[in-house]
Amino acid sequence: MFKVPEINRRYTLKTRPESLPSDENFNIEECEILPPPPGKLLIKTLMVALSPWQNQRMKDFKNYTKPFKIGELIDCDVLGQVINGDADGYIPGQLVTGRLGWQEYAVASPDQLIAVSAEFHEKLWLTALSSPGLTAYCALDLFGRPMPGQTLVVTSAAGAVGSFAVQLGKLAGMRVIGITGNKDKSRKVIEQLGADDCLEHTDPTFAHNLAIACPDGVNLFFDTLGGPIADAVFENLAKYAQVLVVGRTISNNSERPDLDPINMRQLWAKEASIKGFSRYSYPERWEFARERMMVLCRENKITTIDHLEDGFEKTPTALRDMLMGNCAGKVLVRYSDRS
Repeated sequence: MFKVPEINRRYTLKTRPESLPSDENFNIEECEILPPPPGKLLIKTLMVALSPWQNQRMKDFKNYTKPFKIGELIDCDVLGQVINGDADGYIPGQLVTGRLGWQEYAVASPDQLIAVSAEFHEKLWLTALSSPGLTAYCALDLFGRPMPGQTLVVTSAAGAVGSFAVQLGKLAGMRVIGITGNKDKSRKVIEQLGADDCLEHTDPTFAHNLAIACPDGVNLFFDTLGGPIADAVFENLAKYAQVLVVGRTISNNSERPDLDPINMRQLWAKEASIKGFSRYSYPERWEFARERMMVLCRENKITTIDHLEDGFEKTPTALRDMLMGNCAGKVLVRYSDRS
């Protein structure tokens, strides 16, 4: 049996942020750690994964998912370790993943967990083999129809999801152009992910550079941002282009959807197809996507970019830094080492 502390700490929503979250928007609650009931497991959180949707759920306006209630635990995917409990198929010491939230310990049932194989590095279970990798794979597999020789443009190309879209596009034989916020991220996208080119949307000559980078137009656009960055890409669509709207970070973090313009003129003129995509609408495809990503990881055809912070208390600041674009790849916070 592992030694278990008496008190668990967990982050709950205290107030709703007007824009980006800060420490003042959260309470750190302390509660007694009790033995798990029959059929449940006590999980020690080793690492949590941060995502833009966590900030979106802190806002109280209509969106693709329900907002957090005041006082509710902040949700997220975690890598954890089974400490004790009685549930078939799980033993103390085993590593698992699950959506267990910003807390140091959690009680979970087996149907909330996925057993982690030692074949893959721990971080992969929160990146390539979790929501970021599965989102990119499912979107491209179901609706992207990537074709060799065609041009793919990916926004947030150094981000958690975009970084995998870049690599999957290259594996499909596409010419891939990434878009990021700074030169350091662009360098990572080219050197580590294999993109053919990567542009900074903060560059005053961005629109001009984009047109030069896509002389034959954009055949497939993988977008997680929206706003004027997406509109600039729409100006360069090829005839019959495919547009995958995998996120709208610019408008999803605001009560002003009108700040997210859409250049419908070019969408119509090029007879483009636009498809909104959320991985959570296709749960039947998750296991297939994970198996395919496992194959690619096994063959060293997929790499990951991540940003790791240490310490439970760093969680809100790490989320804010991610939303400000200060981090490349998946942002992770380590809460504890293995027991």
